[in-house]
Amino acid sequence: MAVTLGGMTLLTDNDNEAGWTGTDGPDAYNFAIQGTNSESWQVSKNTTETGTLTKSASLPTSRGVYTVWLASSISALYTNIALELQSSTNNFKAFTIATTTNRAVDGAFRPFVFDYVNKGTPTGTFAPASLTVSRFSISTANINFRAIPNHWVDTIHYGAGHTIGGTTTGDLLFAEAADLDVSSDTFYGILEKFSGIIYCQGDIDLTGTALVSAGETFVFKDTDNGYDTYNLDVSGTVTFTNTAILAAGTINYNFDTSGATSFTQTGGSHTKYNTLTTASGQTMSGIVFQSGGTATVANTIEDSTFNQCGLITVTGTLDGCVINESTATSAVSTTTLAKLVNCDFISDGTGHAVNLGTISSTQAMTWSCTDSGYAATNGTTGNETILVNVASGQTLTINVATGATTPTYYNTGTGTVTVISGAVTVRVTAATVNGTKVEGARVYLKKVSDGTVILNGLSNANGIVEDTAYTYTTDENVTGWIRKSTNTPLYKQAPLSGTITSTGFSTTGVLILDE
Repeated sequence: MAVTLGGMTLLTDNDNEAGWTGTDGPDAYNFAIQGTNSESWQVSKNTTETGTLTKSASLPTSRGVYTVWLASSISALYTNIALELQSSTNNFKAFTIATTTNRAVDGAFRPFVFDYVNKGTPTGTFAPASLTVSRFSISTANINFRAIPNHWVDTIHYGAGHTIGGTTTGDLLFAEAADLDVSSDTFYGILEKFSGIIYCQGDIDLTGTALVSAGETFVFKDTDNGYDTYNLDVSGTVTFTNTAILAAGTINYNFDTSGATSFTQTGGSHTKYNTLTTASGQTMSGIVFQSGGTATVANTIEDSTFNQCGLITVTGTLDGCVINESTATSAVSTTTLAKLVNCDFISDGTGHAVNLGTISSTQAMTWSCTDSGYAATNGTTGNETILVNVASGQTLTINVATGATTPTYYNTGTGTVTVISGAVTVRVTAATVNGTKVEGARVYLKKVSDGTVILNGLSNANGIVEDTAYTYTTDENVTGWIRKSTNTPLYKQAPLSGTITSTGFSTTGVLILDE
């Protein structure tokens, strides 16, 4: 198997294309990037020559690029090269391809892209779905040279970019796709490979059933007439390992894996994404997110760094992540602190680490993260760790886990916020002698010193009864019992004992059948 490319449509390969006027016809010198011929014309000194291709096409209307391969043997002499795309209503868009200060067209065939939806100078309302004419014009200064064929246009395509299907033969997804882009019968002009780096001028949708990229560098190009924001979508089964995705210059890209059959990324980076969207069940770890926009995280992202990125909306989990100098008013938006596990928030002196939104009922949350650079006291500075709106009459209790820093907060509501430092987990697991977990067992645990009851409840489906917000001050000896005497099978009462320390308390109550 191998990767496949789709999404781009051929307008002309210019091998004896009959739709041209105002040119010298097919290249007599067998000069082409694709096929055996290209369309050529000669430009004399101090003049403007125009080649007009009358060939209709229905370009995508909401998004797309027009790609063309161009070459010039008098690159030092032209003053301007331009393109006009005209629709059936005689309205058009004009694009400047090259000038005396930007001699982008030279002696080698190179691909140029045109975002005909968002770029170009319009005359009237250009209708992409009814393209009728493509017009290339070349102007020259008053310099003497022989008027022989000196400009060429070869294969032209249109579409949003590539859909990459199939499966990779190795682990170089983007390199394999780039090789297909410039194969002898295509030359789409979307992907180029140079010094091991793959450059892209169009959208990419990864639709294949087993696409793997390991250690690649994939760059969205910043071009004069191309996209300002690209789309990189995953809808198939894709694995990235130590692959770097980035946008060059002033452009950015939307990275969306929400429609993926399966997506995994380990290591690598995403630089200058505009939006990032994930789905539940996807694995992402060890990634550097740099200078990004907004992110919607529905999966678990582990051991990764968000460096100078925008707002991260978390419905999944951030676990062991560093959120460094967010550019947003709040670095993270989430409904519960449980979705932030052992993360480190670093402030640049502005904004909040976490926006919890509105808390409309009394509840407790555990804060297991660290923070630095945020306001040291609670108040209204706009730089506290946690921003929250606790409704009237309600209380939010924030239990600070061992190893976490004590967060400051800004409560915009009239309810109450209580921060309790030193919270640890006290847990008892009910199990049989062979390790089977027992649901519905009664657990009773109290302090030896004063008889204060710590746990008194029934074990869940995992055999657990716990308090995740026990406030540790000093080591505390505990005693108690565990039994199951109401629903069959019945188990005999067994003793419990131990010591709660700064790391909490966890023990297993071993139950024996009461026969």
